[in-house]
Amino acid sequence: MQSLKDIKGQDNAVRFLSRSISSGRLASSYLFAGPRGVGRALTAKVFIKILLCKEREDSFCGICPSCRKVEEGEHPDVLWIKPEKNKSIKIAEVRKIRDILNLKPYEASLSVAVIEDAHMMTSEAQNALLKVLEDTPEESIIILISDKKELLLPTVVSRCSEVRFSLLPIPDAKEIIMKETDLPPEEATFLSYYSQGSPGMAIGLVEEGVAERKEKLISIIGDIAREEYSSLLNWDTENKDTLIEDIDLLVIFFRDIALGKEGMEDLILDKDLVNSEGYTFFKTWNVKELQEVVERLIKIRKALAGNVNPKLVAQALPGAIK
Repeated sequence: MQSLKDIKGQDNAVRFLSRSISSGRLASSYLFAGPRGVGRALTAKVFIKILLCKEREDSFCGICPSCRKVEEGEHPDVLWIKPEKNKSIKIAEVRKIRDILNLKPYEASLSVAVIEDAHMMTSEAQNALLKVLEDTPEESIIILISDKKELLLPTVVSRCSEVRFSLLPIPDAKEIIMKETDLPPEEATFLSYYSQGSPGMAIGLVEEGVAERKEKLISIIGDIAREEYSSLLNWDTENKDTLIEDIDLLVIFFRDIALGKEGMEDLILDKDLVNSEGYTFFKTWNVKELQEVVERLIKIRKALAGNVNPKLVAQALPGAIK
């Protein structure tokens, strides 16, 4: 048997949902709010399995037809909506929710609708959902999952019982990353810090080739270290997401240099950079100069997150480092 207690690093969320189940006081709608990659969708799936499992008390068996169907996304009483990347959720999807919840459950005791990235609903879709939330049919539950609840209508948020999720402690994130990727401990530790405790983000970065990108970054830093007029160089990408990831890697890089200068090599996160040409060059700088670079990088990242043209950032980034 498995239970919510198997969810790592989300004790508050687990405690809240466990009490809801044990008391029998289930809300008609929930908002699973918090950062990406910390187990919100996983927790929702476990919660649903417990609610629908024929063997359940406060756990699920994982082997009955109900559990298998939820796991495979084939349960007739569960509608799970997940938009494509950067695609909005339209009113037609909300109408599907309304229609399935208005029907008597086919196999289970409850009908459940889940909307991942609920903040991607259009205003029309959110207003349509509000009507459903205001009069949620009996024997049904709605779960919204979002890392940007500020984009949801206040009236939608107020109709939901909010379940808050947070970034995981580094040891928990590391354990999950190692289990899911078979990475060695040092690399898993680095990714745990880099993702700030979001194993889902870290695993996504591995799948997207973060190791190859880091190797390229080492080469770029070496070019900047050798170039007298680094401001004349351009970054090798103008993709906003990649630029943000590169800046985050650079912040760790200069943090590691500062630690190395202070004789704290054991605390360096990215061991791959220690023997690089760029590391050797920038280690000759004093800590104040390294701190100024980090401050410039953070300022550029904030500007980029605030919709500054990525092309301008790509042009300015080399000069900001040196």
